[in-house]
Amino acid sequence: MARFIKHIIWFLIPIFLGFLIVEGFYRFVPNNYAFKHAMITQNKAAIETLVFGDSHTFYGVNPNYFNSHTFNLANVSQTLYFDTLLFEAYVADMPNLKTVILAAEYSNLSQEDNTQEDIWRKYFYARYMHLNVPLIKPYDVKKYSLALTQKFGKTVGYMQAFLKNKTLVGADSTGWGNTYKKAISAADLERLATIIAKKHDDGTADISKNIARLETLIKSCQEKNIAVILVNMPVSLPYLQKLNQNEVTAITEATQQLANNYSHVTAINFLGDRRFKRVHFHDADHLNQAGAALCSNILNAVINKP
Repeated sequence: MARFIKHIIWFLIPIFLGFLIVEGFYRFVPNNYAFKHAMITQNKAAIETLVFGDSHTFYGVNPNYFNSHTFNLANVSQTLYFDTLLFEAYVADMPNLKTVILAAEYSNLSQEDNTQEDIWRKYFYARYMHLNVPLIKPYDVKKYSLALTQKFGKTVGYMQAFLKNKTLVGADSTGWGNTYKKAISAADLERLATIIAKKHDDGTADISKNIARLETLIKSCQEKNIAVILVNMPVSLPYLQKLNQNEVTAITEATQQLANNYSHVTAINFLGDRRFKRVHFHDADHLNQAGAALCSNILNAVINKP
């Protein structure tokens, strides 16, 4: 019996050590969440324009093209649920904040909370950005161990990326996602447009819950004398054509109605904007660096308009 227990212990030791290595990796290797928290904490007193949203604004709005001191707080697959938590966590300590840019588009307005695609992200927001996330229950073991939040293959991918790039941070000091450099080819554009449009079709066109969240944020900004820009980011025409057009119209009308109802709100709809060509896109629905420069210059002009 003692021999059997000894074998069990020797079997468990490498598993336990592997678990500790993975846990240490997640806790101590910087990523976009930890990096953005550190940067915004250091600069929050100076920030005048704050950008929220998902990967569209993360890669597509470059603070370096703004006249105001701007920080990009967007992140990949960031929902309006987390935009709201981030707003509540940071904005109260930003005395010079004058403008908030909120993504209001097909990829986030009908998105449900805690979906399978981003179910692990809530633990990252809680750990790295020090948010109180109501979706996480006190008895949830993943709240205490980041190693348990990811599948083994994904963890291996993260480790390989870190060994190759020496970092997991994909943003510059302004929070902008600076890794989308190339322009998409015509052949890839048509292929990816179908794939990504299908991915973003979540089976519901109900945008009411997230429109209500937007309105709550708008009212909070009104109380703080902060202007709001609701932006529907540029996407490629082949991608746009494959979306549910009824939902596209409903989003445009709802965001414009918010702008009509509140004098401090401006709605900007880049869908179908012919200023954005194929050379401005990294893939079917994300701008590359050139596209981000164009988009950011336009937004900056809106902010500076008398």
